[in-house]
Amino acid sequence: MSARLIFLSWFFSVAPGMMSQELSLEQILEKYYRAGNFDRLGKVTSIIMTGTLVQQDLMPVKIIRVRPDKYMMEFDVADLTAYQVYDGQTAWMTAPWTGNPAPQLMPADRATDVRTRADMDGVLYGWKEKGHSLELAGKDTLNGHEIFRIKVVRKDGGTEYDFIDPSGFMLVKKISYRKSGNTEIPVENYYSDYRLVEGIPFAFSTVTNSPGRSSEIQLESVGLDKQVDLKIFKWPGK
Repeated sequence: MSARLIFLSWFFSVAPGMMSQELSLEQILEKYYRAGNFDRLGKVTSIIMTGTLVQQDLMPVKIIRVRPDKYMMEFDVADLTAYQVYDGQTAWMTAPWTGNPAPQLMPADRATDVRTRADMDGVLYGWKEKGHSLELAGKDTLNGHEIFRIKVVRKDGGTEYDFIDPSGFMLVKKISYRKSGNTEIPVENYYSDYRLVEGIPFAFSTVTNSPGRSSEIQLESVGLDKQVDLKIFKWPGK
């Protein structure tokens, strides 16, 4: 093989990586929005997901999102149904396995988490309008591949890191933090098994790791623009 052919072979093998290193935050986000089909997602009014929550046992789970900023996660624990809900103003939950089936307000750290999950588009889309601050914070590796690391300082003051895979420009990892007393505990989410639903990619596997605990949500179905009774989100204490 001639020196020219050897060079061309080398160049085309490393060029994608070289070019991805030169991308700005704005360029990465633009590719992320396009890959995630956010133009289409922005027109979706509701998302209903069903699947299995794997955490020691297998538990049926249903996640319902409705614009604007309404969220419900329903899951079964030992034949008892529990809820984590945000109605747009109040975050509440039930924990029937404790012997108290009554709805209760979420602790502040968990309320912050569920409010973030209620954003159907995620923090990266429309971040300026939402009052968040973003910074391209270099790169990391996942499964031997380089990924972009974006530092997010949310409007609520919390910090998280979102990681974008340069091969497909999908969100593959997120690190956020929860308070436990005076300590901040890192929570890692890993997103994989992306599948198209009406042209929009959804991660059908989400693995969550925190110190001493690991769980996975394995989706079986994703339905868009289904009718949802908004009363299910309402804080019963009102």
